[in-house]
Amino acid sequence: MNSEKFELSPVASLCDRYKLSKSVISKRMKDLSVRSQRISIHAYITSKQLRRLDALHEFIQGGGSTAEFLYFYNDESEDES
Repeated sequence: MNSEKFELSPVASLCDRYKLSKSVISKRMKDLSVRSQRISIHAYITSKQLRRLDALHEFIQGGGSTAEFLYFYNDESEDES
């Protein structure tokens, strides 16, 4: 049994979190195969997906590219829908 608490984060908060435009967030989500879950009219991602987006953001802030991140961390890709 997984003891990690299952948490959802609103996709709408990601622009403020990373100080990026919605189109950049959408591209990063697509590149990482992160698919949001709709609950009512709002979209959410899991804490695992959020950690992956955080890791990509840190990697890019450090001078890396999305392509490099995907190459080095491909084994951590997500297939969640």
